[in-house]
Amino acid sequence: MKEIWLVGAVVVLGVAGGRLGFPAGGLVLGLVGGLTVKALLGMNVLAPLPGLSLASQILVAYVLVRSSDLVSLKDLPRLIPAALAYCILLLGFSLFLAWLFGRLCGMDFLTALFATSPGGLTGIATVAVETGANAPVTVLFNLVRLVAILVVLPLIAAFWSRP
Repeated sequence: MKEIWLVGAVVVLGVAGGRLGFPAGGLVLGLVGGLTVKALLGMNVLAPLPGLSLASQILVAYVLVRSSDLVSLKDLPRLIPAALAYCILLLGFSLFLAWLFGRLCGMDFLTALFATSPGGLTGIATVAVETGANAPVTVLFNLVRLVAILVVLPLIAAFWSRP
């Protein structure tokens, strides 16, 4: 019965978050609200549902493919070296942060790595769960990062784009 309440909370709050109109509103409010309801109901880790993680990954892939602009792909090859350099630097920095937060916060390295790695909340959380990292910790770090980015970046962009 508790799981029905949990599913209902995630769906209702996710829809409400999506209707608010801010980026990833459905994900953010569904996740935060769902975790809150789960805590209030005294629920612990639930056994994974077979195929649910794969289904969510496929849905995310479809959303990304559907919204991709194929015309702009012709410009991408010239950006591959910069993208690779960016990736290497970012991964190196993430490894350093994982080591640092592991030391400072007493996290295991795998959890700290997923907590400090850049990426979409859905993808990071899914892989963290599948590899045995502490998913709530990784979700917390990435959720705080995502919300901060969604709030702060538009303000910075508005400031820098002023005439």
